[in-house]
Amino acid sequence: MSDAPEGIVEYAYDNITQWYLQWVEGQKSPRDRYAKRLLDEMPPSPSILELGCGPGVPVLQLLLHKGARVVANDISTKQIEMAKARFPAAELIAGDMTALSFEPESFDGAISLYTLFHLPRAKLKDMLVKIHSWLKPNGVFVFNLATVDEEEIHGEFFGYGMFWSSFDVDANQALLREIGFDLLQVDIFEAGDGKLEEDDPDFGAEFMWVVARKKDSSHDERNADKA
Repeated sequence: MSDAPEGIVEYAYDNITQWYLQWVEGQKSPRDRYAKRLLDEMPPSPSILELGCGPGVPVLQLLLHKGARVVANDISTKQIEMAKARFPAAELIAGDMTALSFEPESFDGAISLYTLFHLPRAKLKDMLVKIHSWLKPNGVFVFNLATVDEEEIHGEFFGYGMFWSSFDVDANQALLREIGFDLLQVDIFEAGDGKLEEDDPDFGAEFMWVVARKKDSSHDERNADKA
């Protein structure tokens, strides 16, 4: 196992497949609500990118059930194998999200839940810039981030070492606006509505849930020409 953050995260998710699946299926989370919010903003049969799909439930399952064409990525090959067994209709890609490459304006929407805070925060802006470029004008990105100002957080997740990294809420919002996202909705929730048991991996954690739209720069340019 590599000591780099990416290696730590990959190794953990490769080794907790069944525990993680059971936890996700039983966890009280806004996941479904935000995936449905994304779909509400989409045209019929939208093209959607999911980053951090895990075993494919519940988000990938919901997107496919609603007729979306989905490209899904996870750093864990084992998680991708589990998703592929359940949802062969999706295009599934294993590997580090920062190494992905797509044509500009490839997707109507994107979603990334419980994933971006596994990146070192020094890499977060570049990743968000990529996602922004992959979205079509007015495309919508739904995701969550952590809310603490910590460059490196090392801890344990289902008995395996894990890595997290985060900016605080104000810095996250400033970064998103700088890149060119309009923030349609920002909510701060404590995991499990603050009712989790102490042995739950998310006990005491707080997340920033975001619905953001890519600004249509061509619209701005047309308005500027008319001025």
